[in-house]
Amino acid sequence: MTNKYMNKKVFTGMLAAIMAVSSSFMSFADSVNLAPGENPVSGPEEQGESILPPSAQIGDRLNAPGEQTENPGNQSSTITAGGSAQGHSGTITAGGSAQGQSGTITAGGGMSGQNGPSPSGSTVITSGVLAGPGVSGSGGGPGMSGGAVISDGTDGFAGTVSSPLVKVAEKYTYDQMSQDIQELASRYSSLMKVNTIGTTLDGRNLYEVVVGNINAEKHVLIHGGIHAREYMTPLLIMKQLEYGLAFYGTGSYEGRLLSDLFNKTAIHYVPMVNPDGITISQSGIGGIRSEELRRTIEQCYQNDLAQGRTSAAMERYLNYWKANGRGVDLNQNFPADWEEVTSSDMPSYATYKGAAPLSEPESQALANLIQSRNWTATISYHSMGNIIYWDYPGNTVSAQSQELANAVSAKTGYRLAGSSGHGGFKDWLQIKENPIPSLTIEVGSVSCPMPLTEFTDVWNKNQEVWAAVLKWAAEH
Repeated sequence: MTNKYMNKKVFTGMLAAIMAVSSSFMSFADSVNLAPGENPVSGPEEQGESILPPSAQIGDRLNAPGEQTENPGNQSSTITAGGSAQGHSGTITAGGSAQGQSGTITAGGGMSGQNGPSPSGSTVITSGVLAGPGVSGSGGGPGMSGGAVISDGTDGFAGTVSSPLVKVAEKYTYDQMSQDIQELASRYSSLMKVNTIGTTLDGRNLYEVVVGNINAEKHVLIHGGIHAREYMTPLLIMKQLEYGLAFYGTGSYEGRLLSDLFNKTAIHYVPMVNPDGITISQSGIGGIRSEELRRTIEQCYQNDLAQGRTSAAMERYLNYWKANGRGVDLNQNFPADWEEVTSSDMPSYATYKGAAPLSEPESQALANLIQSRNWTATISYHSMGNIIYWDYPGNTVSAQSQELANAVSAKTGYRLAGSSGHGGFKDWLQIKENPIPSLTIEVGSVSCPMPLTEFTDVWNKNQEVWAAVLKWAAEH
């Protein structure tokens, strides 16, 4: 029996096993866990979500019965599971990273075999990169090819951050973020300014961190964590923030001194828009202090059970929480054709648009921040899909948004698509009076909450994004 035949047989077995375990994800890799308002324009509107029993699924975001799904953009038949692939027609990648060509199939590599937080609790990487093969170098590399290799987010285009304050953790919490912001402000007091732009229903602050010349003509907003279970995005943004501060005075980007770019443009980071929801997803109902909110969350569960939107135990149901503390999906709560949002008719773990646009303190805080000044660009971080949404029907800054998307895609390798949903933050910014070039960036390759093993690929692809947007803004 030839080695070629044996390799083929081994590969076939591996692929069959992967597909058997991950069929729900593999079938919908380009559609699951997308932010409401960020549906591919080539596909139909999102009709809702359901949580199946743990044994029946990976992740909780499946197409509604009868819904058809098409891949966004021009790259057809690309299916990615647990790795990073710049796929072309007919490419299937299971784990690892592959630059796929037509008809290419690659198996093995960085499949973690885990779809959520580890049973033993939060894993923290405190320094360096864990030993092992497959860690890409600086710049938006292809990610890891060994499941045990996890970056700590210190390496990048300008060098390596020494003695980092922000630690990579599987469950990056609101309390940890608040402490990190305080410690960064102490270390880099002359380079950053911290504001509180709002307070959640459970009493958590919504922080804005400004880096750069506050009196500059150009301003950029980068925010994340608007969806609760997507809590790797606040970690990513905090690592970007620390990296920019560490190399503010010494680093350069594509021939431009970072200090010069920061003098011309200020970046405003809002790392965690939905800390109440993130606390629910990470810690369950016990993380919520308000008795009224606890009753609301319990009622959401009972309603979703009654409507057949879940059959899971409450603990698992809360792991997949996406809304804010009172069951409103914040990225369906903005005045972007809000009346046309297909929504649950009552508060839920996901897809309830609220009683009115901007009904929630978190969406109000973002809207007030937007109205406070003129903005050159905004970035909204979500997960998952490795895709950049740059357009929306009625977008009056379409050309600028596409140009910005091309600049970011050149660093991340993510494909581009338009949006056909409604009520999203980016969509509102593109159609409102005084519109703003804006992007939604969906990071990661597996369903949320994403395991820590996904962070290396997310960091490698996105560690330059803030600098690319900073440079784009300074030049426009």
